Amino acid sequence: MVTESKSRIQLDPVGGLEPANAIRVFGAADPAIQYVSRVAAYAVIIQQKRIAAVTTTSGYFLPGGGAQSGETPEETVAREVREELARDVRIIRQIGEAIQYFYADGNNYRMEAIFFEAEFASEASGIGEHELYWLEPEAWLRGFFHQSHAWAVGLIQGSADEADNE
Repeated sequence: MVTESKSRIQLDPVGGLEPANAIRVFGAADPAIQYVSRVAAYAVIIQQKRIAAVTTTSGYFLPGGGAQSGETPEETVAREVREELARDVRIIRQIGEAIQYFYADGNNYRMEAIFFEAEFASEASGIGEHELYWLEPEAWLRGFFHQSHAWAVGLIQGSADEADNE
């Protein structure tokens, strides 16, 4: 298991507990590749054991996305959920941080993401950029484009280790 603390990368070969300030790392950095840095925040919203998601041609994503300059993670997730789903969101608590390496749109990214447990604070007030999908428990584990999204859901669902082993 690889974790990245705020100061260094730590290997935990026996699968013990991670440090409280550990940042999970998904994917692997290639020193030969120049990565585009992306700061993001996402909401894990669960109702009746189903997980709120949006979809693109790449797959499912948690509601949320990239931060704008000067935004806090809480402001980012609130703005993104409003843009994507035309709904307000109420943040319950921060549940984790992760780094996700991935390739999309012709670029290699290093995304630093913060995940929040949240709930919808309103019904849709118009048409958002995406349609809301409710993923059944058996679908979320393999349905997300980012492994870090499945891990974040697992933190709430109690299946984070199961998501790690995919």
